[in-house]
Amino acid sequence: MKIICTQENLSKSLSFLERATGKQTALPILSNFLLRIEKGKLKLSSTNLEIGVTTYVNAKIEGGGEIAAPVKLVSNFVGNLPSGEVVTIDVQGNSVSLGSGGYNMRVRGLDSKDFPIIPERKGEYSFLLPAQALKSALQRILPCVSMNESRIELTGVNMLFHENEVHMAATDSFRLAEQILRLSGGIPRERYDAFREQNPSLVLPHITMQELVRIISPETESVSVTFEENQVFFDIDGVSIVSRIINGKYPDYKQILPKEFLYSVKLSKEELLRAVRMAGVFTSQMSGEMLVSVLPEKGELHVSARSSEVGENRTVIRAEISGGDPIQILFNPRYVIDGLNALSSDSVMFLLNAPSMPAGFRMLDPEGVMDREYLYIAMPIRK
Repeated sequence: MKIICTQENLSKSLSFLERATGKQTALPILSNFLLRIEKGKLKLSSTNLEIGVTTYVNAKIEGGGEIAAPVKLVSNFVGNLPSGEVVTIDVQGNSVSLGSGGYNMRVRGLDSKDFPIIPERKGEYSFLLPAQALKSALQRILPCVSMNESRIELTGVNMLFHENEVHMAATDSFRLAEQILRLSGGIPRERYDAFREQNPSLVLPHITMQELVRIISPETESVSVTFEENQVFFDIDGVSIVSRIINGKYPDYKQILPKEFLYSVKLSKEELLRAVRMAGVFTSQMSGEMLVSVLPEKGELHVSARSSEVGENRTVIRAEISGGDPIQILFNPRYVIDGLNALSSDSVMFLLNAPSMPAGFRMLDPEGVMDREYLYIAMPIRK
């Protein structure tokens, strides 16, 4: 079996496969990718048993067959080749040789029969999601996904399907992010509605959603989605992803989202971010507390922190404030920083009710209109 393709196409495809390989020493086959000639095309696949990625590479092909090869070694070799070069892949027995100009390598492959079967979609795609809006939404909410597998449902992204929009949320119990994704008019409405009746809410693994972010390019217009037999299939620009759906009921996070806020503070995102970072230097490593004081009559927001080992710090920020009496609330600065970094506007709206209640952050457009599609919630530190 002999394959000739460009360095650029092969390197790009291998980069999609790397993150979907397994690290289990008990199953060394999972650290390999499957190279297969299928219907006259070069098909590359990898899996870690939780997610599977398949892509096709335009190539000139002689012969047929399949073999598993170590993805990191091959990807590293191809990625370091000069761009624009032509790569030749030659498979003889259990040996895979790659060459380009004066660069050559040979690795030992494994029997493809040991490679896990990656599920394939059986039916038609259920619906389409707007690619750029989906990527932006995931970039904002993925930092809030929990890494603690004691509550497996919190390690994924919750998707609530509504008639004309999808509500996506993630939380680790300390902060929560929700993004409303408006559906484009071009989606297959009948398929989407039929799917929505059976699956009003699903939880998808964070690793799957991270791969979507990586694969969606600036030119990608839409992402095709199908749900079958407790699995989800995505197709993006010729790259296919299959992933399990997390079993478990996601908490009803809508119940903790405040219906309204008593205080609204309009201020510069950069000024607040700078103040919180400064406070973070002075927070105790044990408690991680910073105090935010809202003074409506003065039109000021104070951010302060104190540590018996280091000292203390306070920053005063001018702000447009609507609300009643002065209020103070304790936060972990790291969670506030994460929330502010997810906001793309120059000005933000800081929303709060009481010292023991969740506080929110929303973006403001240049005219000062508040964005209603993204909300970041930071839980206060209760004393």
